[in-house]
Amino acid sequence: MGALSVGTRESRLFASDSDSGSGVDDDAFDPATDGFGFDNYSTPPVAPDPTAFVSESALQESLSASWETALGDRLSLPASATPESQIRTVAERLYANANRLFGTKGYCYGMAMAAQWYFEEPSARPVDRESTSEIEHVNDPLEDRDSSPVRDDIERFHRSQFTDLESWLRRRVLLRPEWIDYRSQADEIREAIDEYGSAGLTISGENVLEAHYVLLYDYDVSETGITFAAYDPNDTADEYANRSDSRTVGIDTTSDEPLLGSYEGTYDRFLFDRTDRAVSTRIRADQDR
Repeated sequence: MGALSVGTRESRLFASDSDSGSGVDDDAFDPATDGFGFDNYSTPPVAPDPTAFVSESALQESLSASWETALGDRLSLPASATPESQIRTVAERLYANANRLFGTKGYCYGMAMAAQWYFEEPSARPVDRESTSEIEHVNDPLEDRDSSPVRDDIERFHRSQFTDLESWLRRRVLLRPEWIDYRSQADEIREAIDEYGSAGLTISGENVLEAHYVLLYDYDVSETGITFAAYDPNDTADEYANRSDSRTVGIDTTSDEPLLGSYEGTYDRFLFDRTDRAVSTRIRADQDR
């Protein structure tokens, strides 16, 4: 997969791959089949307990292992604090953020990460469905009221963004969007799409706590910029199958400015972070065990 011709773009970038006669790669990510059959959802009446996904002691152990990489020097903590107290303080902050934010704005990050996993490893789908789009409810299989493996996967991925210190630190640049090198971002996103078939992207406005997360899965390069097609968990797979265009974000390479497409007016910056892949890989491995 690489830069698309104009003809391919018309059938793929701005329409679902599942359209008949599109002639596109069957192995490519297609929101109409690889997206979920339900849209983004919010916290249930009883929010999951944090300990269902990670214990605070395990979080402190993880931070202790990371401290040797000088993470402590990148945080605003009292110089007099001991490493142990610093780690405890950071763990408490991360846990507080997780409890305050988890699911209150929906589960876009968790849904995108789970959809990416099921696309890359179809055997990871915890329910008997031919495609992710056939998972039509977050609590599937509905006939089993004692089990909700899809929801468990989504929420496990979603919580990871709040409890991974490196992920938090790297996203701080969203507070200073003028520091984001969008040309470099374009190269990294293209490399990720070429290698894995998709790339997760945080899109945000001035209030970064209200950021959103999407999966980019294809791109078109022109003389003045690059446009990426996006799978947005706020839309169901059926919506992608029936629409004639696609959600997009992009970069104007003549000015090094982000292009937010249909998100314009709501968001004005975005960030691709390779740490998301590392976090996802760890969560997948934990689930396999």
